[in-house]
Amino acid sequence: MNTRDLAYFKALVEQRNYTAVAEQFSVSQPTVTQAIQRLEKEFDTKLIQHDRAQHKTNITRSGQLLYEKATMIQHNIMLAHQEIEGAKQSKIRFGLPPTIGTMHFPRVAGKLLQAGLLQRLDVFETGSDELYSELLAGHIDIALLGSVLPMRSPELNVTHLGSRPFKIVVSPEHPLADVKAVSFKDLGNENFITLNGKFVHPKAFKAYCDYAGITPNVVYSTPDIFWIKSLIKANLGVAMLVSDAVTDADPLTSLYITDPLPERFNISVATRKDYVLTEDEERLVRILNEMNV
Repeated sequence: MNTRDLAYFKALVEQRNYTAVAEQFSVSQPTVTQAIQRLEKEFDTKLIQHDRAQHKTNITRSGQLLYEKATMIQHNIMLAHQEIEGAKQSKIRFGLPPTIGTMHFPRVAGKLLQAGLLQRLDVFETGSDELYSELLAGHIDIALLGSVLPMRSPELNVTHLGSRPFKIVVSPEHPLADVKAVSFKDLGNENFITLNGKFVHPKAFKAYCDYAGITPNVVYSTPDIFWIKSLIKANLGVAMLVSDAVTDADPLTSLYITDPLPERFNISVATRKDYVLTEDEERLVRILNEMNV
């Protein structure tokens, strides 16, 4: 079976027009017709039915089944090209969310440097949602991922490294600075400064607001956690941040959240299930698994 024939067939299912498919691949219409005929002979069934009265191209049940498999085959071929191309390089294609990179990755950076792996990392830094998609697409091979609940995926090998609670962070000058814990329903009148983009924090923030039944007054959003802490220090608002975001060196006050939600900042290391790790990539994963979350 020719993978080119599958490509023509897949395009025909999507466009339902032989001329359009021929133009897409810069071939003649008979070339597309012959490809479909070869596939029908290969599987001994009709894949396409033509309704000449209504000028329609219909896909049979067998055709629909083949279309699903052809889509998977094309995706796997694309992954193979990317993985083999990546194998030619000396770099390790690694995904790292900014928040995890700032707060947790430094704990293992020294070990990676000693192992000669840190300098080999080709780091793709963005939010966990986008890294998840990039991992499935084969653009990266290993990633640290954040999630509001422990991650489950049928397409990934996932090792849960741990989780951290979220806290409300305020200026020492804020009236709430004298309390140890707070419920989200008591924050309805506060000005919030939030992390934006495809990060874990916005999902958790929405879950807590929905649970408390409040519509938060968000006065500013930024992807920069350091900028958020600076604005809080100036008492321009409050924020919900993972507990590790605030250290003893920060002139800020962190409050426990009393709402009984399961959302936490979960950290996992993930690889594609069908991806064969190199020896160095296996060493990287082992060291990442030692991260103390």
